[in-house]
Amino acid sequence: MGRYIITIFLILAAYFFSYGKTPVSIEAENIQKKPTGELIAEGSVIVKYKGKVLKADRIIYDQKNKKIYLYGNIKLKTEKFDITAKEGWIDEEGINGDFYDVSGVLEKHYFIKAEKIKKRGDKYIFYNGEFSTCSFDQYDWYIKTKKGIFIKDKQVDFYNVSMRFCGVPVLFSPYFSYPASGRKTGLLFPQIGQDSYNDFRYVQPFFLILTRHSDMTFTYDYRNIQGNGLDVEYRNKLSSDSFFKTNFTVFTEKSGRWWEGRDLPPLENRWRVYGESELHYEDLDISLTYDFPSDPYFFEDIYNATDLRYKSYTKSQLIALLDRRFFTLEINFDFLYDLTKTNNEQTLQRLPELRFYLKKFRPLKKIPFYVDFLSVNTNFYREKGTSGLRSDNTLNLELYSNFHSFSNLMRFSPRGTYYHLFSNYQGEKSPTRNIFSFEDRLRYTSFRKFSDFTHFIIPQIMFKRISKVNQEDLPYFDREDRIKDAYDIDYSLFNILNFDSADFLSWEVSSGYTFNNYYYLGNNRLQGHQKPLKNRFYFYIKGFSGENTLYYDFKFNQIVRSITTFSVPVFSRFRYSISHSYDKGIFSSTSTINQINQTGTFTYKNISLSASVLSNIKLGYVQRKSLSFSMNRKCWRLNISYKEDYNRVTGKSFRSIVVYINILRTDIKLPFVSRTL
Repeated sequence: MGRYIITIFLILAAYFFSYGKTPVSIEAENIQKKPTGELIAEGSVIVKYKGKVLKADRIIYDQKNKKIYLYGNIKLKTEKFDITAKEGWIDEEGINGDFYDVSGVLEKHYFIKAEKIKKRGDKYIFYNGEFSTCSFDQYDWYIKTKKGIFIKDKQVDFYNVSMRFCGVPVLFSPYFSYPASGRKTGLLFPQIGQDSYNDFRYVQPFFLILTRHSDMTFTYDYRNIQGNGLDVEYRNKLSSDSFFKTNFTVFTEKSGRWWEGRDLPPLENRWRVYGESELHYEDLDISLTYDFPSDPYFFEDIYNATDLRYKSYTKSQLIALLDRRFFTLEINFDFLYDLTKTNNEQTLQRLPELRFYLKKFRPLKKIPFYVDFLSVNTNFYREKGTSGLRSDNTLNLELYSNFHSFSNLMRFSPRGTYYHLFSNYQGEKSPTRNIFSFEDRLRYTSFRKFSDFTHFIIPQIMFKRISKVNQEDLPYFDREDRIKDAYDIDYSLFNILNFDSADFLSWEVSSGYTFNNYYYLGNNRLQGHQKPLKNRFYFYIKGFSGENTLYYDFKFNQIVRSITTFSVPVFSRFRYSISHSYDKGIFSSTSTINQINQTGTFTYKNISLSASVLSNIKLGYVQRKSLSFSMNRKCWRLNISYKEDYNRVTGKSFRSIVVYINILRTDIKLPFVSRTL
């Protein structure tokens, strides 16, 4: 029998969508209309409408009762749904319906099996079913339930529940609720474990939705030795690009051995206030960050199982930036809390700093001459020590010129710095500093195309002159108070290979000559005219990547500084990376650095294993070890990490094992930290 394809005006609806009075394409082996008004399509029926597809062996449209009955090998497919069933019905508006022996995907994400599903508006009630975010070909976990209610964009409620993970029942409950949206009030999974100070630790978070754009998290922290605490975090999404977040932590502590050898006495009540916010309105951007702990040991003790335990300072900052067409104006309040000291009396603060920048402009259209200006005005404050005002102003005048493959940049930058020091300063109260800088850079660019890459050769010579002035009588707030003079000629050669495959290689060789009898290597002043040789290259070619920067000093006839990183795909599933840092420490043996970090990563399908070792070659000990295992099954994820840090000063090691499991899109963290050796 031949197949029929007709297009009619029909009020027809498929599961999860309604058509209204719209043309619908029906394809079947046999289509007939009974005198009673029923339309019957039989034999591999296919109904199509705007990308939506409904298939069945037989479809009956009951015009009188406004229902569509479907029988045999039903398949309903839309942008968000892909369902199969044996039989069922749906009303012509697509609002209500029943289906039997159902299997498929809801809302692109939820996989479901059920003996029966009842659709009542946006509510789907399923009986004797299974529910999961794992696809059927990777059915690692699912919830088996006698009855479930799925409410679109809200939640799924289960009754008489058993949750199965890898085929093993792990949870039985008369009731369980799972969010079908990104947010839902309720308990989150707890964190259970131990650390260096406690034999048992339990952390229980609770998530509370306040409004559509704001929520809170309450986290109770119990430790059997240290004490217990509460963390409260509030979040508010003010607009698409503005937000506010604040966090308050309080911990009631019992005194313990972690206070041994410290300058401060044990504290009973410890706290931290932290927050950040961004506000954007037209040309105005305001950013606020604040972080105030009760004491300098707060991070080391309360966050001892995380990398926050190594935090050396906190920074609180308020920035307001006005960005206009011709200029920017910024005011910045910057407050540092030094966690390496018992008090903050000598810590330097910027309260406030005002920056004005006149953007680069071209006063004469026919001449490539550009001007810009920067003024940085800072109030340096500290409780004890030198405080004062500094106004640092730089005018940049730039002239560009090009001739064939030659390009030249000439820059002249006069800079005036003015101070006003407060009464606690012993020297001159209002010193000034005037410096000029002149720079001329000449570059020639040539290139040649090959079959697979383009080779660029760029020689460059640069003359730089920075006037020498006496700065010893100036206060020292930061490095901008000590500008290094220069009377140098630097010459460089760049070789660049750009491959058609987006691979690349860049190699720079440079050195220089100073007309002074000295030059600077970092902050160190060395005698001589010949500046160190700099060799730098970095590349990415067919999975191989690397970078090396080294300085060879002709006076010492040796490499004085080198930073190297290489990453090699040993084979398709294993990559080896190595990084090495070296500094000769010319003026002080304590500044010598010689350490190497090695990392190996093995990847197979959804499994990844990574190991890393950081060694101090100079002193001959292993500073850090780490091992990480990860398995990503899409609908759930497992991470296990091991870390070991050795503190050479105290002679103690800190070890931690963290197991991270993500099931049901909810995090479970189980850290176990060994006792300190």
